[in-house]
Amino acid sequence: MFVTKTLIPTNDSYLQFTEEELSEIGAGPGTKFSIKHHDDRTIELKPYVKIEVDIKEWSREVLENLIHESCERDISVNDVIAEKLQHYIDDQK
Repeated sequence: MFVTKTLIPTNDSYLQFTEEELSEIGAGPGTKFSIKHHDDRTIELKPYVKIEVDIKEWSREVLENLIHESCERDISVNDVIAEKLQHYIDDQK
């Protein structure tokens, strides 16, 4: 399902969708999107798919490494995990 929007250049850094547009693409308020820029100057937004991960089964070493990387890069542990999952998914393609 595609929603086409014409953007008017402003200094704003957000896109606003109507409730109907969000419903069409299966998204809701606060949905995060991946962004892909195309050569024809279009931008493709795809809603992220929510994945539930149970970290209780992860070893202490893995958890400490995630926290260490999070602190070193000044990003959340969730962002570190999301990046690692994305790299895994990309490697499987």
